[in-house]
Amino acid sequence: MAKTPEDAMLDVVRSQLGYTESGTGWTKFGAWWAERHNKSQEWAREPWCDMFLAWAADQAGLSSVVGDSAWTPGHAQWFKDRGRWGHTPRRGAIVFFDWQGSKNIPAIDHVGIVEAVRSNGTIVTIEGNTSNQVKRRERSGLVAGYGYPAYSSKPAPMREPSWTEEIVKTLPLLKRGARGYDVKTLFYLLHARGLGLGLGGGIDDTVFGGPLEDALRTFQKQAGLKVDGECGPKTWTALLRVV
Repeated sequence: MAKTPEDAMLDVVRSQLGYTESGTGWTKFGAWWAERHNKSQEWAREPWCDMFLAWAADQAGLSSVVGDSAWTPGHAQWFKDRGRWGHTPRRGAIVFFDWQGSKNIPAIDHVGIVEAVRSNGTIVTIEGNTSNQVKRRERSGLVAGYGYPAYSSKPAPMREPSWTEEIVKTLPLLKRGARGYDVKTLFYLLHARGLGLGLGGGIDDTVFGGPLEDALRTFQKQAGLKVDGECGPKTWTALLRVV
């Protein structure tokens, strides 16, 4: 199964679990940020929770939807300005915290990413610069809000097969010389399309013979299918479409 963008983002942040800043507060995330934005290397020793997410987004190729920020209030406002701000936890969302408990964006202190949402409302997060490390946390309060990245290319949700798909699964490949009621079904589907298989004309409608093959080839040509005179899944599907 194809990996979703949020999976890619979470894989990157998980790969950094346990990373610890140096004794001087230096991190590779801050150093990366400074180089990326042509800043002084003093940034390599700045608080790095948001720079960690910016680095991870870059590694995952998702900077355009996750953001590229070193300042948590500005990052939250970036989501709000794009209509992607709210208060419902979701897997892959960027979670912003205010240690005073407000939901005021300018008061935001810290940021992480939601790895999972528990049934009791608790969220599991991965955060940088928490006890000077990248760590997994469980949080149940002090959330100021969530930024929802516009993750794209998600796999289409599973759907129930259509009635046509279900029927086609039961139908055999038919070609010249075949006999039986499946041939009869093919005969009447082609007849319904006006393809010259007259009723009562002495044609055995349970035998796949020359007239039936000719009619089938005509239909395949009209439908833009491979003209092989055989009725397989693609031809059955086209024949079963409502006209």
